[in-house]
Amino acid sequence: MIQTELNSVLMVDDDETTIFLNKLFLQSLTPELEVNTAENGEEALDFLRVHLEDPMFGNCLLVLDIEMPVMDGWQFLEVYEKEFTDEQKSRVNLMVLSIHSSEEIARKASEFTSVREVLAKPLSDEQFQRVINKYYPGFLEETKA
Repeated sequence: MIQTELNSVLMVDDDETTIFLNKLFLQSLTPELEVNTAENGEEALDFLRVHLEDPMFGNCLLVLDIEMPVMDGWQFLEVYEKEFTDEQKSRVNLMVLSIHSSEEIARKASEFTSVREVLAKPLSDEQFQRVINKYYPGFLEETKA
């Protein structure tokens, strides 16, 4: 879904280095953007349960790693698809992130209607910029103005 405004990013990944680098990339693109993190799917669901109830939360880019302890990305997606309303999910653009780029991951991700894209790890600032420009056109230009 294309939205005009990006209010926050939720990065769900258990790798501290990946989180650190992704935050750096995002802050280099737009320093004002709120960047939240969760170490696993369970933490991400807890975050979304609180924030998606709040209409002021706005639009969110969710970058979800597949391989994590406690609750992996696939388990997260199963709960997310069932638990949240279409209206709540319409405010989230969900990207699956995996170090293993394969047709199997892309096929499995396509089974979940909420997944917009499958991205390969590690992400670069150019990849973030492409995703933001695709799903939130004009957002980066607005933040630089």
